[in-house]
Amino acid sequence: SSSSSSSPSSALTLLLFAAACLRTTAVSAPSNAVRHAASASHCASAEDGEAGNACEFPADADAASSSSSSSLPFPPPPIPGPVLSLLNERWGELDPDAPAMLDALRAQPGFIQFPHAREVFKDHLLGTFSVLAAWGQPREVARAGFFHTGYSGDLFQFFVWDAANPGDRKELADIVGKEAERLIWLFGTVRRGSILNLTGLISGELEGPADPLRGGLSETVRVPHRLSNFTEISISNADAAKIMTVTLADYLDQMVEVNGWRDHHQVETPGRLYPGNSGPAVALYWISALCNGIRGHLDKIPPMFDSCRATISKGGETKARDAYWSVVSGESGLSDEEQISRLKEAIEYNPWVAEPHVLLSQLYFRSEQYELAAKHSQDALRKFYAFATAWDKRLKFNSWVAFARLMLLRSRRKALGHASSMPIRDDLPATSAGLPLVSIPDLVELM
Repeated sequence: SSSSSSSPSSALTLLLFAAACLRTTAVSAPSNAVRHAASASHCASAEDGEAGNACEFPADADAASSSSSSSLPFPPPPIPGPVLSLLNERWGELDPDAPAMLDALRAQPGFIQFPHAREVFKDHLLGTFSVLAAWGQPREVARAGFFHTGYSGDLFQFFVWDAANPGDRKELADIVGKEAERLIWLFGTVRRGSILNLTGLISGELEGPADPLRGGLSETVRVPHRLSNFTEISISNADAAKIMTVTLADYLDQMVEVNGWRDHHQVETPGRLYPGNSGPAVALYWISALCNGIRGHLDKIPPMFDSCRATISKGGETKARDAYWSVVSGESGLSDEEQISRLKEAIEYNPWVAEPHVLLSQLYFRSEQYELAAKHSQDALRKFYAFATAWDKRLKFNSWVAFARLMLLRSRRKALGHASSMPIRDDLPATSAGLPLVSIPDLVELM
């Protein structure tokens, strides 16, 4: 491909400017919004003056960009292998038995036809499995996520298999294996709200970080069990941490303001219209606190929230969500400067989610501030890869990631002085409307 570009000296100047920008240190986010349990300064930058722009991956990971685009500033962060498998929907790379488990879901009309929080039940279960597998969780934990509410749940009254029926338990064990079935059985029969006082964290009665699990992996906690008339049973810290990890992925996949099963199906006189505006729910405050409380008992710690060392307050999360959503819902009535200011506020109060960066990258791109556009696209991708799911559920995870990757490529090309942000093929005839052709395979390779 070919396109016009700036002189070599101009390109070098831009590269030096970008490098200097990346060395700028970000100021910390307000103490009432984000409490860091460990320093994350290695992945903070604020050349445009915003605060709290933290991430979960070390900055030197940028050096591993593809050779095809290494000459451009702001190289794309490497895509972790499991996340790439998720994006490509190659489920067998995440678990060799995943295609068979997915077939088992598709074989039952209930999984295909039951409306869950924001999608049908099958899609939620696959989403939960995908998040856990992308985080590198042990196989039995990811598989437990695939069928986590097969026996119902604390707050979820629906079920597919009867947890008290040995035949039903064998049927599920034949699909996922005995160890994963045992975790699913615990997930659906114990009162998870009593573990680390999750109920208190969710209600706001307690603020994170959560009081961590005490003792070693084999030591036990006492939890009420519904098949024993809610008398307490003992489960190991290891099992408690595993089913709470599934809880994290479960809620992250369905984190919308109006939830179908919770706000409609289980309410005889629903007070809210489904599906609402599909805006993000406020839940990261307790999700971050819970992950912080179990991280010492996990084989593999989820990479979000600086590997669960940090937490965010409910008040800070609410301010961030509202600032972000005011741009989403009020774009036509706000100037670009007002939108930028509100998105910076969202990042200041919640430096962990990616979507405010995606919107900022677009605003900077159209104002021809290409280095800032590239920087925010880059930040967005790091944060997407850490969560392995979208915060703003209006788009699916793979759509958000694909858009951010393309924005990064376009911004980088313009920062280097190319006339077109796309790698056009001027060696081929244009379309009937006079549009130069762009090869999608070539484009994705550059992304």
